[in-house]
Amino acid sequence: MDHFRFNQTLFLVGAFSCLLLSTIAAARSTPLNSGSRQLLAVTPELTQFCSDTDNPTLCTDTIAPLLDGSFDPVKALETEMKVTLQKASDIAASISKQLQDPTTKKNALDALNICKSQYGDMLDSINESLSLVAQFNVVDAYHKMSAVISYKSSCDDAYDESPGVDMPFRQESTVLFQLSGNCVTALHTIVNNHKV
Repeated sequence: MDHFRFNQTLFLVGAFSCLLLSTIAAARSTPLNSGSRQLLAVTPELTQFCSDTDNPTLCTDTIAPLLDGSFDPVKALETEMKVTLQKASDIAASISKQLQDPTTKKNALDALNICKSQYGDMLDSINESLSLVAQFNVVDAYHKMSAVISYKSSCDDAYDESPGVDMPFRQESTVLFQLSGNCVTALHTIVNNHKV
């Protein structure tokens, strides 16, 4: 009888241990965009920083996983700008790939070429903005980042003015618009609050 209780207790301890370990593993492996947010990384300072942007959830979801140490609004801004740069780079690469693809429709080539030019200018503008922020020149960085939205709009217009041609990267372009809008708003807030 004692042997039976010992085995039963051992089984329960083992079962609880497995449950605990699987819960910890699941919590660590849960991706950021799966609906549950990494609450430990979202500090009150980051929440406040992002609350002033056009897309606060996107702001916290893109910055939180990449921030280390104590909160710094300039570092948070640089992080959002780097995420914006990566998204623009991905779209620019997609545009180049479509231009090289022989199956791309002829009536889409004009819009793609315009977008290639606009995204080239956009990448330059984001890189210049990052450089300006590193020099604590947020006023000029604000103007450079504002231009990103204009370049994106010019690309959109090229597709809108091409009947029968759908923009294959419209969803990514929308996210880029939201990211760059967050950067512009954050720059504007920093300038107005004299945080730099």
